[in-house]
Amino acid sequence: MTTRDDFTRARILVKDCLDLPALADSIGDQDVLVGAGVNSGELIRVVQRCEETLGRPLDDDELTGIDSIAAVAALLSKKRAG
Repeated sequence: MTTRDDFTRARILVKDCLDLPALADSIGDQDVLVGAGVNSGELIRVVQRCEETLGRPLDDDELTGIDSIAAVAALLSKKRAG
């Protein structure tokens, strides 16, 4: 189950990967990151940071599913769940 803490950690992770961190403040949890102004280079950094946090490469489904803060939060909840 994705918790409020997972969403907070996901928002911080995404914000830290943005060239303009203030952009994260205007992105809703369910907003599509690319549609909200996140560029491809920033998305690559988000993926890399997720992999670092999880301690493993993302599988294909996880990789293609990183499209929102909610998706990042769901990935982070997997690590917490063990």
